[in-house]
Amino acid sequence: MASLDKLAIRGIRSFDDKQISVIEFFSPVTVIVGHNGSGKTTVIECLKYATTGDQPPNTRGGAFIHDPKMANEKEVKAQVKLRFHAANGTRMLVVRNLSVTVKKTGLTMKTLENILALADSNIEKGGKRGAISTKCAEIDTEIPHLLGVSKSVLENVIFCHQEDSYWPLAEPSALKKKFDDIFEATRYSKALDSIKSLRKDRVSDLKADKERLESLAKEKTHADKLRGRISDLNATITGKQLQYEETKKRYEELVKNNARFYESATQFRELYVKVENLQQKKEHYRQELSEAKESVQEVGGTDEELQERLSNFGQNIEKEKVARNRREVERQDLEDELAKARRSHVELINEHGELAAEAKAHDRRISEREELICDISDKNNIKGYNHTPLELEKVIEFVSRLGDLQRRQRSEFDKLQTGRNSKNDDHSRKLRLLHTELESLRMQRGNTREQIKERQAAITKAESSIDTMQGLASELRTLAGDIEEKKLRLEKIKADMQTGNFDERLNVKAAKARSMEDQRDTLNTELRGLSLQAESRARLDLKRAEVRSKTSDTKNILELCNVKFRKLIGRDARAETMERDIDRVSREKDEELTGAEAEAAAANKELQQAETTLSHAKYEVKSKRDELKKLEKQLKDEIEGGVSLEIAISFAERELEMRKEYVESKAGVSQVYEQILKAGQAKKRCTACNRGLHDNEMAGFEKYVCEQIKNHSPEAVEAQKAEVSQWESELKDLRALMPVFTTKERIRTVELPALERQIKSLDEELPSNSEKAEQARYLCHFFTLETSLDIREIASLKQSASTVSRNQNETERLKSDIKNLETELAATGTAKTGDDVQRELDVLSNEIRSNERERQALMTERDHQNQLLRTNENDLHAMEKKESTLSNQIRDKDIMEERIVTMTNEIATLHSKLKELDSKISEAQAPIDMLEQEHQQAMVDLDARIREAQRSVQELNTNVDKLDNLNKIVERYIREKRAHLLVECADKIEQFEQDIKDLVTNIENARDAIAKIDREISESGSLMANLHGNIRIRKLSRDIAATQAEIDSCDMEGAAKAKRNFEDRYQVEKQRETEMQSKYAHIGGEISSHQEQLKMTEKDLRDFKDINKRYTDQLVKVKMSDMANNDLEKYAKALDNAIMKYHGLKMEEVNDTMRHLWNKTYQGTDIDGIKIRSDVEGGASKRSYNYRVVMTKDQVEMDMRGRCSAGQKMLASIIIRLALSDSFGQNCGILALDEPTNALDVENIDALAESLVDIINERKNHSNFQLIIITHDENFLRKLGQAEVMEYYWRVSRDSRQKSVIERQRFR
Repeated sequence: MASLDKLAIRGIRSFDDKQISVIEFFSPVTVIVGHNGSGKTTVIECLKYATTGDQPPNTRGGAFIHDPKMANEKEVKAQVKLRFHAANGTRMLVVRNLSVTVKKTGLTMKTLENILALADSNIEKGGKRGAISTKCAEIDTEIPHLLGVSKSVLENVIFCHQEDSYWPLAEPSALKKKFDDIFEATRYSKALDSIKSLRKDRVSDLKADKERLESLAKEKTHADKLRGRISDLNATITGKQLQYEETKKRYEELVKNNARFYESATQFRELYVKVENLQQKKEHYRQELSEAKESVQEVGGTDEELQERLSNFGQNIEKEKVARNRREVERQDLEDELAKARRSHVELINEHGELAAEAKAHDRRISEREELICDISDKNNIKGYNHTPLELEKVIEFVSRLGDLQRRQRSEFDKLQTGRNSKNDDHSRKLRLLHTELESLRMQRGNTREQIKERQAAITKAESSIDTMQGLASELRTLAGDIEEKKLRLEKIKADMQTGNFDERLNVKAAKARSMEDQRDTLNTELRGLSLQAESRARLDLKRAEVRSKTSDTKNILELCNVKFRKLIGRDARAETMERDIDRVSREKDEELTGAEAEAAAANKELQQAETTLSHAKYEVKSKRDELKKLEKQLKDEIEGGVSLEIAISFAERELEMRKEYVESKAGVSQVYEQILKAGQAKKRCTACNRGLHDNEMAGFEKYVCEQIKNHSPEAVEAQKAEVSQWESELKDLRALMPVFTTKERIRTVELPALERQIKSLDEELPSNSEKAEQARYLCHFFTLETSLDIREIASLKQSASTVSRNQNETERLKSDIKNLETELAATGTAKTGDDVQRELDVLSNEIRSNERERQALMTERDHQNQLLRTNENDLHAMEKKESTLSNQIRDKDIMEERIVTMTNEIATLHSKLKELDSKISEAQAPIDMLEQEHQQAMVDLDARIREAQRSVQELNTNVDKLDNLNKIVERYIREKRAHLLVECADKIEQFEQDIKDLVTNIENARDAIAKIDREISESGSLMANLHGNIRIRKLSRDIAATQAEIDSCDMEGAAKAKRNFEDRYQVEKQRETEMQSKYAHIGGEISSHQEQLKMTEKDLRDFKDINKRYTDQLVKVKMSDMANNDLEKYAKALDNAIMKYHGLKMEEVNDTMRHLWNKTYQGTDIDGIKIRSDVEGGASKRSYNYRVVMTKDQVEMDMRGRCSAGQKMLASIIIRLALSDSFGQNCGILALDEPTNALDVENIDALAESLVDIINERKNHSNFQLIIITHDENFLRKLGQAEVMEYYWRVSRDSRQKSVIERQRFR
């Protein structure tokens, strides 16, 4: 058992924070005595804090620690150190440190380092001292384990605080919480609720898991079907791919052969295009020739002569252009100079304007200065400055005289200000002296009035006291007679006590009580022996009751389910075979339902395949149409004009041939025209037609030839070559579009019609498949509805059958347990039963209570006589004390009458003095008023003079500042020579105006020269054009002849024969190519369709990834969850029964102890006994207990709360704590009682002391039993000491510094 060794306290409550107070706990009892407020309860608070970590009630904010203000410190550190023996015998040490600090907002408390460690004495046993923990939470949890009790028992039973000592009679909710914590019912009920909640959740989860298992089984079946379809599709795709590759190879060979034939057979088309291009080119040349002859005047001479004239003409024009550019540069330079001169002219004009404005402002300021000087001289009477203009020397002289005047006015103003200040100081000094004299007189008058009031109040109080003392003499005489009577009564009471012989009679009763207590202890020992078998008997009864309950449940289930069972099975249900029969029927129904679902699934599969094929075909049609539109758009974008590809290729070939011939024919034409132009100009004759040219035709001839030269120049030839390159690129691009055109035609004529035929066929087959699937689905649904009721009934019966089987197994197990218990009880027997021993105990208890009541009656009579003696002695002492008080009051009355006469005379003297002071105060006030009037009049005159002087000074200062500003501006104008700058600026403006006129004349001359050169250049353009026209006409004539020769050289007969051969064979071969393409495209479409189906099937199969593993895992999970739920149900029932039994045994044990202690201690006859009544609330699923303390009288129970006195509450609380400690503190023999005698009368105090002595004597042989009693009752201490249960006790008191100290004293 656990026990306490020593407690050290420092800085807690009133204990000193500079030294440690130590208390050692004795066994079996430790008594702590002290006056109220000495610090006794602090010991219990420290024990509770050391073991639980909880501070006393209402101590937040540092009230538990010694006040820093009392210690004159800003911070106080406290420590509680406890050394104790744990329940396992280990010696432990716990140290808890705290501190409180004074701050501006108040006290701040914090917890410092805490230590739980092995104590030093373990070293002697070979152990090591070491800290177990330093964390508060861990220490608070570990110490109750070491002491062998729960924290709630430590708080509410062992170390209960004095303020909480009445908790057993608290309100029901608080009482329930306390008892639930002590019984630890909350922990077990929470565990039970947790088990039930867990099982409920798991049952729900199991139901969901079973549904998931069924779903996974269906998914597994579907996944197996998908894998079969994938294998079939892979085999089909492999065969189709072989066929596709062979067809594709044959198609590619046919395409190559047709392409070679097309290239060889279409050469005739190039010849046709070439001839057509040459014809067009020839016609083009003729049109150009006719147009050129209309606008050109023909010139004679050879082509070389015309070309020479053109080359020389260009050189003359170039010379004229050079001269014109030179003139243009000169003109531009002159214009730049003119712009620069005009900008400078504008800047000078602006500057001249500014200087002119400054000159005008200068003249105006001089006039203002002279006017200001005249004004100032007139106002201040300064002579000699009224004429104008004023010389500079006069102005300087005036400024000097004005400064002297300024200084004089400032001096006069300062003198007036100084005089005013001196008069103010003199007035303040005189006024202060007069006020000091006046205040002195007023203070004397106030003191005199206060003295009069004090004496009048004292007289009134003394007269009132004298009035109250008028009857003191008669009262003193009456009191003397009462004292004599009280002394006679005391003598009589003492004589009655001597004749009563109470002590001897009480000793006889005590001996009888001890004898009966011994008999009761013997019976209790015998009853405890029988209680060991009571547990086995209780278990046997419980097992038999469970067997009956299980059998009844099984019978009820069979009766309820028999009708449904007979309907499904055809015979009555039997407990042994019920579950097997239901499982068999369930399997048969599942197989029937599975067959119907398989037929419906097969029909749905066929319908789904048809819909999938139709959907895929429609998708193929859509994609082919999209591809066709895309190809048509591509051809349309590449071919301009909206013509077909064949026409576009034919047109491009003709254009290319024509431009090639044109480029070839243009070689040398330019030189021919140049020679024609030269000859025409030289000889006045066109060498091309050998015709003479007149002067009026010459211009047109030259113009036409020049245009022809330009058209047949190397630049024009290069442009034609570029066009040839463009047409070659265009033809190449068009031929590259032939595969696109072929693909488009194949899709339009072959693939789309085939797909549309397939869709039409599938649309015709779909209604029959849909009707077949709908019929199968209807049959499956009908069968499902038909069997759903049977399946639900089977599921219900399956659950009932499972319950019946489980009950059967549990019944067999319980019968085996019953047989074992019966064998065990038969081996031991006894003559008496527990009830017989209990009846003997009840009879003996009644005799003990009767003897105790007789003893209490004797003690009550003895105590009554003692109380009566003490009361009379106290009354006599009070009377004697009152007699002395009355004598003193009579002497005080005579003294007061003499003081009244003296104070009346003093009041009259003070009244005369008060009148004299009033007249003196009136006389002292008159000089003060006169002085104030004189000072105010003088201040008015001085203020007027000062204001006038200040105004004059300010006005003069303003004029002086204005004059200074004007002088500074005038001087700056003269110093900067601004007038000279004005003259220079005017001269510069005249010079720039002359320069501008000269520049304008030069620019006009340059412009006239440039215009003349431009006219000469423009007139030479027409001559140049005529020369070019003649050269061009001669070149066009030569081109026409060359083109005609080339046309005559072409073989048109061979081209016609090749054309006929192409038209006969090409369409036949092209048709074969199209058919082969359609065939191989159809096979490719079938492969794509199968591949798409394969992808969709594989995608569906991916949704069932790891389905076999998930199905197996889910099956295992369902089986394990079902077994775990059954185990949880069994465990919950066992725990619930154990909690009920434990609670009942503990309550019976506590109530038995309470009944024994109450009958032994309580001396009254109004209550036979007390007990704790626990009422069960809630059903089996949620059970809780409500507690109340009841008292019994004549077998009637009443709630003790609100019906008992303070003494009964205290005694009941102590007894309940003793009983709870005995039941729940078996491993901890410690119990602390703080002021147990509060509110108890003398008889109950003595009875409590005797009960505690009995408990101590009964358990003093237990080495770890410790009872700690704190009291201020010296009689209670004496009773305990006389019983020889202790040798030493501890006294707590306050020293001279009001600090609590603990001293050990020996009981004498």
